[in-house]
Amino acid sequence: MKKSISLLTLALCFSIFGSYTANAQQLIPHRADVNQPVIATFKAPTVVLLPSVKNLYAKTLNMSIYHTFGLVNTGVKQFWGLDGGTNIRLGLDYGITNDLSVGLGRTSLNKNVDARFKYSILHQMTENGSPVDLAVTGDLGVITEPQAFQGSYTFGDKLGYSLMFMAARKFSDNLSLQVSPVVGHFNKVFSGEKNTYFGVGFSGRYKLTGHTALAIEYLPVFNKTNSMTNELSVAVNIETGGHVFQLFFSNSQSFDPQDILRRTNNQAFKGFRFGFNINRIFWFKGAKRGK
Repeated sequence: MKKSISLLTLALCFSIFGSYTANAQQLIPHRADVNQPVIATFKAPTVVLLPSVKNLYAKTLNMSIYHTFGLVNTGVKQFWGLDGGTNIRLGLDYGITNDLSVGLGRTSLNKNVDARFKYSILHQMTENGSPVDLAVTGDLGVITEPQAFQGSYTFGDKLGYSLMFMAARKFSDNLSLQVSPVVGHFNKVFSGEKNTYFGVGFSGRYKLTGHTALAIEYLPVFNKTNSMTNELSVAVNIETGGHVFQLFFSNSQSFDPQDILRRTNNQAFKGFRFGFNINRIFWFKGAKRGK
């Protein structure tokens, strides 16, 4: 009997000790993997008019409406540009993978139809790894307006292209900056124009409140002709769940990078237009959120 009691006591002690040890192991903190990709460098696919490094997650769809009005300096007769000179782009972009998205769009100016892609090459990491986001985007547009050309033109003559590399860094919760070398090419141009243009975009975003931010971009063109100017745009971004609204002033009427390079011809501060962008994200089954 004493032997049985002793064995029972010993077993109970081991049970208590084992339970204590297991609980103690559970209470020991384990260091989480904090080296993660930096998110929300930019909240919209464009900084203002130029593309940003922000890409879509797989199985997400971005529907966009881009709209510019006429020149503000036309005054009250044109209600500061709101009565005319509009240009509208309707677009859809879809995330094939977390790093690759493709899109289609149509712009009312010259009835331009374009296809584009964006690929994320590197992601800025919170600790070790890449210090920047690096992405590339390309755009192919075709002018479908019959009156846009004079004489005989082939389908290939109506094509324009752009290729842009984007390097961006989120320096703090509030400040993100991006540098974007870009080249635009047109198969057929008018007298006095060039087929190929080169530029470097400089842009940034500064967070004002939890749901608003100030964005600015400037695109110097290295080989512009006399009629061309450098694009300058300033915007206020408003984030509301799946929407990002961008209210901006810009001296450019175009939306595709190649057309922004070639067709910006109003001097900044003298030829600004008011405009807005609306981006709406839709998540399909299995899509990741929070980018």
